[in-house]
Amino acid sequence: MANPLPKHPQLRGNYAPINFEATCHDLVVEGSLPEQLTGSLFRIGPSPKFVPEQGYHWFFGAGMVHAFHFAEGRVDYLNRWARTPKFEAEWSAGGSLPMRLMTDPDTGAIQSDRRNGLANTHIIWHANQLLALEEGSHPFSLAPESLDSLGYGHYAGDLAGAMTAHPKIDPRTGELHGFGYMSDAVGSPAMTYHVVDAQGRVKRSDTFIAPYAAMVHDFAVTRDYVLFPVFPLTCDLTRVPHLGSPFAFESEAGAFIGVLERGAPVSAIRWIEAPVCFIFHYLNAWNEGSVITFDAIDFPVAPNFPDINGQLPGFDEAQGKLTRWRLDVRTSQIEREVILNVPAEFPRIDDRYAMQHHRHGFLATASTRQRGDGGLFHEISHFDFETGNQQRWDAGEGNGVSEPVFVSRGAAEGEGWLLATVYDAERHASSLVVLDAMALADGPIAIARLDHRIPHGFHGSWRDSA
Repeated sequence: MANPLPKHPQLRGNYAPINFEATCHDLVVEGSLPEQLTGSLFRIGPSPKFVPEQGYHWFFGAGMVHAFHFAEGRVDYLNRWARTPKFEAEWSAGGSLPMRLMTDPDTGAIQSDRRNGLANTHIIWHANQLLALEEGSHPFSLAPESLDSLGYGHYAGDLAGAMTAHPKIDPRTGELHGFGYMSDAVGSPAMTYHVVDAQGRVKRSDTFIAPYAAMVHDFAVTRDYVLFPVFPLTCDLTRVPHLGSPFAFESEAGAFIGVLERGAPVSAIRWIEAPVCFIFHYLNAWNEGSVITFDAIDFPVAPNFPDINGQLPGFDEAQGKLTRWRLDVRTSQIEREVILNVPAEFPRIDDRYAMQHHRHGFLATASTRQRGDGGLFHEISHFDFETGNQQRWDAGEGNGVSEPVFVSRGAAEGEGWLLATVYDAERHASSLVVLDAMALADGPIAIARLDHRIPHGFHGSWRDSA
C-alpha cells in the first residue's frame, strides 16, 4: 500500500511526486505553435510511487518520463513511469525497496546491479532508441510514442560497468561517448570509457583508475580529446553511519582532469591537477591544437552534499556560475573565468555544434535568488559568447523553469526554438513554453497548458519526427 509522503524538503511543493500516469490529446495552447515544430520533447525526473520513510534524496527517486508530441500545429502530452525491475518489484511489494546490491564472494566488494536502476536523470535518442539514463546503470529503452518500457539490454548490451547520464554524441559521426565511475565496486576508483557507434554497437568499453573514488556526473569531449574531470565529492562507505551517505565533499583530496586523445588507449590518460570546485554539468568543449576550452557551471563546493564533517554548504556556496576554462594539454596550465555572474544551471547548446567552437549557450538562471526558494530557477537565458550579451525570459519569481532544450529550424547556429516546462506556483500546475532562441525577451511564442504538475526534474531532449 502506498503511504503518505514523509515530511522532507525534497517532497514538498513541486518537488513532490505525482501519483498517476496520464494521456492528454491536443493541449490548450495560448499563442500559435510553429507548423515546422514536428517531433517530440522528452523530459525525465524523479517521481517515486513509493518513498522510504527515512533517507530519501531527490536524486534517488524512481524515474518518470514526460513526452510532448508535436504535429500540424498541435501538441499531445503523456507521462509514464520507467518500469525498471526495481520499480516493478516495488509495485508488487506495495512499498519502497532498497537498491539491489551484489557482493563479490571472494573480495566482499559491493556493486550495484547495473540493470536494476532508477532511470531518472536524462533521456536521449540514439541509434533509433529512446534511452532513459542514470549513472549507476545501463541505458533503459522505451518506446518513443507510447513510452512503454522495453527494458535493459536492447541497446549497447556489451557495456562494462555503468553509463553516465551525460554521454556526448558526435554530430559528425553519430558516435556516442560515455563513461562510468566506481566501475569495479562501490567506493572503487575504477572508471570506464565507452564509445557506441551510430547503430548502437559498443566499439570500446575500457576501464582505468582515477585518482580516487568520486561522484563524476558529467564529462567533456572535443574533436581530439576526452576529458574526465574528477572533483572531490568522494565516496567512502565508512561515512554512512554518521553522515547517512558515503558521499561528502573532501576539498583536501584535490581535483584532477584526466586528458585522453580520442582513439588512444586509456593507459595514455594524463591526470592534470585542477582548481578545487564542483561541476555537475558542462555546456560544451572544443580544442584548438593543444588548448582545450570548455564551459561549465562551477560551484565552490558540491551543493546538496555535506563536507566530511557533516556540514552542508551555505547559501552562497550553493550557487553555480557559468565559467569558461582553458586547459593547455602541453603545459598543464589551467585558466578559468566567470562568464555570467548569476546563479545558473542546466546549460545547453545547439547540439549541431557539440565538440566544436560554439557561440550561443542557453541556461536556466535566477537573477533573484532568495534563501528558502528551494533552488528554483525562474528564467531561461541566452548568452552570446561573442558579444557577451545576455538575453532572458523571466517566468516570474516563485515559479520554476526546466532545462531549456534547443530545436533547430535553420542552418545558422542558434536559429531555432527553446522548449521548457514551467511550474506555475499560483496554478500549482505546469505548462510547456516555446521561445524563439534568439529573441527570448519577446516572451513565449506559444504556451501549452497542463492541468497538473510536472515535478521538478533533471534533463530532456528533442527527437525529430521520423
